[in-house]
Amino acid sequence: MERTKFQKALELTASVVGVTALLITAVGFPQVGFAVALVASTLYGIYGYLTKQYGIMVSSAIYGIVEVIGVIKWVFLSGKGS
Repeated sequence: MERTKFQKALELTASVVGVTALLITAVGFPQVGFAVALVASTLYGIYGYLTKQYGIMVSSAIYGIVEVIGVIKWVFLSGKGS
């Protein structure tokens, strides 16, 4: 299946956003990192839908759930990790 320019750009953008999220988290800002990672998962989910790669959609949803839990833990439960 040949991907459109938009799909290729979306895949690249999702990858860059995902790596950026990892770097933000690694340097000590997990609150921001989880939020950025949630954006990346959303982009990957859209990419999976557009390319009919439903496994990517499912894994994006699972990652999204983990990221929402991370945001709740680090932002709303005071970031103590308890």
